[in-house]
Amino acid sequence: MTDYLYRVRITAYPDGALRPVHYLGSEEVAFLQPVPGWSPPGWKPEGNYIKMLGTSEFVWPTTNKIYRSRSTAKKRAELLESFGATAAIERSSKITWPHV
Repeated sequence: MTDYLYRVRITAYPDGALRPVHYLGSEEVAFLQPVPGWSPPGWKPEGNYIKMLGTSEFVWPTTNKIYRSRSTAKKRAELLESFGATAAIERSSKITWPHV
């Protein structure tokens, strides 16, 4: 049984990948959003990418999944890092189940 769960978080995106969005009348950055047309150097859609995602533009791989093994989380982190991001693998607290 798995004692821990893992997730991957992007801690930094490559320069130019995101742009700040401000709320009307505010100088404070509300959030960051992908820059339309940005893609990692040398990237191009391959295979059935366009059919699966409905676009030929680069889309960042999701980071909202939970992994049962560190090695699987590491594969996702390596994929993100291959596109120029910096990723961190986070481990949960130890999972304990009540005795029944």
